[in-house]
Amino acid sequence: FKRNLFTKLAALVSMPVLNAMKQRFDPRRYNGASLLGLQGIVVKSHGGADAYSFGYAINTAMHEVEQDVPNRIDSQLEALLAQR
Repeated sequence: FKRNLFTKLAALVSMPVLNAMKQRFDPRRYNGASLLGLQGIVVKSHGGADAYSFGYAINTAMHEVEQDVPNRIDSQLEALLAQR
C-alpha cells in the first residue's frame, strides 16, 4: 500500500475493512472446543492460549451452561431414538 498515490488511497479505503475482518476472524476469539457426550460442560482450550483466548473459552462454557446444552442434547437424542 506504499508504492504510489493510488495504492495509498486504496489503503485509506480498505484498511478499516481489513482491520474489522482481522478482528472478526481472530482465532483467539474461537478458542475452546466443547466436548460432547458428557454429563456436564467441558470446554478444552489449546495449550498456546493466552489470557484473552482463555477468557473466550470461559465465555463459551458460560454460554453453554446458560443454554442448558447437555440437557437439550439429551432430550433431542431421546426424541430421535424414540422415533426408531
